[in-house]
Amino acid sequence: MNKKVLVISTSPRKGGNSDTLADFFIQGAREKGHAVEKVTLFDKQIGFCKGCLTCQSTQKCIIQDDANAIIEKMKEADVLVFATPIYYYGLSGQMKRATSTPPTAPTPGTRPKKPSTPSEPRTISPARMPGQAAWWIRCRRMRPSL
Repeated sequence: MNKKVLVISTSPRKGGNSDTLADFFIQGAREKGHAVEKVTLFDKQIGFCKGCLTCQSTQKCIIQDDANAIIEKMKEADVLVFATPIYYYGLSGQMKRATSTPPTAPTPGTRPKKPSTPSEPRTISPARMPGQAAWWIRCRRMRPSL
């Protein structure tokens, strides 16, 4: 069964290590017949969450930036892949910023009718230092803020 795959490259550099790994993943997914779209964050404008909680009642963020279009693509994807560099044993700032907007935050006391997270979230990341294995342990527990 072919799936709709969204790859979000959070590398600050076009052609950087994680961006290149994402391209190899995309090539393999397309060879298997999946529909793949890549979104790069290095050329996007994404604001910071203001904590206004408007999203809890409207299911939309009031900040008008590139995040809103990315969020809609995330909701439509069957498979969501984050490609991120690791800086100081954590996610890149670009990835933290991109995933800080809660696109389907439910109203307190309610539950969404269907899961808002794609069934198969994945992460691609290069690691240069052995200590970065700790990030992989955290990554297994990570659930994208969808």
